[in-house]
Amino acid sequence: MFIEQIDIEGFQGISRLSLKLNSQASVLIGENRWGRSSLIRALTLLSLDKKFYQFVDSDFYHDKHENYGNKISITATYCESYENELNNQSHQPLQAVAYQIEQDNFRRITYQLTANKHNTNIISQHNLVDYHNKRYTLSDPDSFIATLIELNPVVALKNATNTPNLPVTNQPLSEYFIDQLSKQLHEHSAQLSQVELQQGLKAGRALLEYYFGNPEQRYQNVAKKNSPRSEDWNSLERINNILDELDNRYLRTALLDIFGSIMIAKSDNPLTQNAVPILILEEPESQLHPIILSIGFRLLKNLPTQKIITSNSSDLVSLFPLENIYRLIRLPDQIVTKYIAPNSLSVDDNRRILFHVLYRRASAIFARCWLLVEGETEVWLLRELAEQSGYHLSSEGVQLLEFAQCGLKPLIKYANKMGIHWYVITDGDMAGKKYAETLKSLCPSDKDPNEYLTILPARDIENFLFKNGFSHVYKLAAYHTVEYIDLPVHKIIQKAIHNSSKPDLAIAVCDDAKSRGVKSIPPLLIDAFSKIIKASNKLDPTL
Repeated sequence: MFIEQIDIEGFQGISRLSLKLNSQASVLIGENRWGRSSLIRALTLLSLDKKFYQFVDSDFYHDKHENYGNKISITATYCESYENELNNQSHQPLQAVAYQIEQDNFRRITYQLTANKHNTNIISQHNLVDYHNKRYTLSDPDSFIATLIELNPVVALKNATNTPNLPVTNQPLSEYFIDQLSKQLHEHSAQLSQVELQQGLKAGRALLEYYFGNPEQRYQNVAKKNSPRSEDWNSLERINNILDELDNRYLRTALLDIFGSIMIAKSDNPLTQNAVPILILEEPESQLHPIILSIGFRLLKNLPTQKIITSNSSDLVSLFPLENIYRLIRLPDQIVTKYIAPNSLSVDDNRRILFHVLYRRASAIFARCWLLVEGETEVWLLRELAEQSGYHLSSEGVQLLEFAQCGLKPLIKYANKMGIHWYVITDGDMAGKKYAETLKSLCPSDKDPNEYLTILPARDIENFLFKNGFSHVYKLAAYHTVEYIDLPVHKIIQKAIHNSSKPDLAIAVCDDAKSRGVKSIPPLLIDAFSKIIKASNKLDPTL
């Protein structure tokens, strides 16, 4: 089973949060203080180590004025990973507390942890409830809760162990599973020798050990002579290629056995034989080279288990499909979650966003606001002119994206779904007017489209700048003079671009503006920058 949804009220830094999770992987991103640490702590209450947790005073939500609440509710809804999973012998006892909904054929189990505080007295309760939030009448509810957690324990990676002499891995057991898995992989692919397969899998084990090891031991292990070599990481990457090509549950289960052998060494509560852990990784990118991070996460994605990941890394986020990425936004009264629901984007839109945003500018996923412009020249030019105008776009969470290749509609649709504000600067030609019409169709019905749009009163950015104080820059580039030239403006600009290039002319415009001061920057652009910063600082995630 996997955690399909978790609802939290009044716990630590979370006033209210409802989070629907992906069955495979959920990558949670957000600005500082969105409640990441509190969410991780809430999820770890579903671990073997925290079973039947008794809440304490510091667990109750408190606002910035240190006003504490007196109620906590954490509700976790588990769902079958595949139809009739609860018919398995190990899971059959849980059928008594499972229910089914009309939308699909999967059964669910809901576990609720609550606490009430009266003066200094705190009463914690643990219950299993039905779809209508009504408690099941059971003679021994704790045994059902224990079974649920033992079969689907939350395991937080990168935990430090308190026993310095404890081995990081149950070496004989993990060696056995590595040997078995390498033999199975060798049967399915002749790309790698048995030795290369074993060395690659040992590199994968070393990566898992990194996340489980004591921080003080972690750096000692790196210096050991038997630590993975570059060729071992290459072997692991090739193993990832084999696993990606093979839809073989047995191989992935064998991979999980290697993980289990590490758990046996690390924990006072090792995994039971039929357990499928739910993995939590908090900022796993720290102190790992991006290449090793990429290889390691391709391996982790092949573990047949749910992964819940918090990250600030664009390198890591770009490794996952769009539907695995969740933005969490803190509002005064709650934390809201934005994500792409299945089939909510067309196949073509999904492909465009993947390529033009996630693969080329993954950092844009973390932005508060997108400034959408027609070409790459505008990306550099407008950022620099905004800086000279006193508007620091990057510091305000504004990311510039060119939309000519991707298309404006997919970008705006994705931004709306993910709670990213946006603003468009477009040319005044026919194409620009069509873009403006597209924007109006996607703008919230209760909003003025002019809050989201600036149309340049010229055919393109070069013509606009020529007519608004920068004609001498283009004349110098075209004909080495600032005197009057008896040619149409677009001819002069074409000649300037031919003699130089659009990027070089953009640099020349910015250098000229810098030498003349902020008064040389067209007021229309300064007004647009002001609107963009205002949009970026809005709290309303519905735009």
